[in-house]
Amino acid sequence: MCKVSIIVPIYNEEKTLERCLNSLHQQTFSDFEVLLINDGSTDSSLDICEKYEQLDQRFKIFTQENAGPSAARNLGIDRASGEFVYFVDADDHIEHNAIEKMYDEADYRKADVTICGFYRITDKTITIHEYPYPRGLHEGEACRKIAIDMLDNMTPPYLPPYAWIRMIRADLLQKHHLRFAEKVKRNEDYLFATELHFLIDRLFIIDEPLYNYIESQDSITINYVKDYWSMAKHIYHELLDKLPREAEIFEKLDLMLIKRSVLAFNNACRNQEKDSFKNEISEIANDEELRQAVKNAPFSNGMKKAGVYFLLMRMKLYGIVKWHYSLKRRINNKKDHSYENY
Repeated sequence: MCKVSIIVPIYNEEKTLERCLNSLHQQTFSDFEVLLINDGSTDSSLDICEKYEQLDQRFKIFTQENAGPSAARNLGIDRASGEFVYFVDADDHIEHNAIEKMYDEADYRKADVTICGFYRITDKTITIHEYPYPRGLHEGEACRKIAIDMLDNMTPPYLPPYAWIRMIRADLLQKHHLRFAEKVKRNEDYLFATELHFLIDRLFIIDEPLYNYIESQDSITINYVKDYWSMAKHIYHELLDKLPREAEIFEKLDLMLIKRSVLAFNNACRNQEKDSFKNEISEIANDEELRQAVKNAPFSNGMKKAGVYFLLMRMKLYGIVKWHYSLKRRINNKKDHSYENY
């Protein structure tokens, strides 16, 4: 048994994989294993993995047919032997002392989850993501407050749900059989991290950036995602079923559903098939659970989360909402992240 199991899901990452694996091979901490989950790659990714497996006995390859990053991570969790589990994406890399710093804090603080800071790197900029919580140990009610905040907080500064900023005590995952939802192709980190944070009592936050998140054009979500709304509803129902049945949590989940519906409308605007687009926005606008969430949400909170969209939905002006997104689709602006706003 080692101290840390590092899980790397890999699918056709030949351009960035060596940089990623070098950052693991050169860690100042030594008592770890690297589980390379080859998710049916068709490029030279497997060859690169085999090179590192021969170079360093801590690297181990597991191959599966292509099933997506959630299934790859789950396979890694199942095969992990470490006291802690940590995830790294194959197109990113970590600082040379990342594992040492995270493990030392996790072990000393007896933390269930330890979170590190990260750099957000684009072609033009490098920024440090800021968290709304101070460095240090958050336990009991302070830890629970962070879990509740995560339900609907998607506006900076916020604590993102990314799996790769979290070092997790492995026995926690096994005890609760917590895994990534393999049917969810978007926001799977959100569902996993939210469930996780409601299970823990001790969270340690390191504000120092130890992870390098490469935000390439390929990693920015600009393409149409089929069944986005049904996946958002699946997440909503999963959390309704698994989280404590408390008024504050219900309110946060309603606000989350409202915000996700905005993203679903924006996603529908990328649908190139006109009839399918019309059916999709009608399905969202006519969703009874969404309408009930809009009705239940405190007006000020709804306006803060969704602005004019919330107001129109609250006034039951569904036709205007659909007209707005029909116009937006015709404009078809794919130059930036404007789709993420109303």
